[in-house]
Amino acid sequence: MSAEIRTIVRALINDPAPPDANNVYSDTKINDLISVAARYVVIDLNLDQEYKIDVVTNTITPDPTGVNTRDETFISFVALRASCFLDQSTYRTRAATEGIKAGLGPAQLNVSGNLSGYKNIIDIGPCGVYEYLKQQHNIGNATAISAVLSPFAGNNFDPRFLFVADLPARSTRDGFYT
Repeated sequence: MSAEIRTIVRALINDPAPPDANNVYSDTKINDLISVAARYVVIDLNLDQEYKIDVVTNTITPDPTGVNTRDETFISFVALRASCFLDQSTYRTRAATEGIKAGLGPAQLNVSGNLSGYKNIIDIGPCGVYEYLKQQHNIGNATAISAVLSPFAGNNFDPRFLFVADLPARSTRDGFYT
C-alpha cells in the first residue's frame, strides 16, 4: 500500500507517523481502510483510469502513486474517504461511551458529553469535504447528459390549439393563450 496515501490520511486525522509513540492507528489499520475507501471511490466517481482493488491483500492496480500512473484525483479522494471512515469510527465509539457516567466512591452521577463536537467533525471534516468534492467532480465530469428541446416555451401551451383555425379568441399566438 502506498506510503503517500497513508501519510495524507494521517495528516487529515491528526495522527502522527508510526515512529512517534503517540499514534492512534497502526499502518495495517490505515492500509485496510485505504483499500476499502478505494473500493468506494471507484463506485462513487467517474474516473478516467480503471482500478482493481484487492481488499484482502491491500493492493491497488495500477498504483495511483506510480510515476507513469499518477492520479492526483484518485489519491485525494481515497485519502478523504479513508479519513472519513476513521472519523466515523471515532464518532461511533464516542457515541457508545458517551452519556451517563457513574462513580462508586463518593456517589457521582454525571450526564454529559461532547459528542456534538464529533458530529461537527463528520459534517465539515473529511466526510463533508468528500461528499462536496464528489458532487463537484461528478457534475464537472458528467458523461450521461441529456436535454429535451422543444419549440414550446412557457406554461400556457395547449396542444389542442396548434392550428390557426382552432385558436380561441383569447389566444395571442399559435398554441398559446392568455
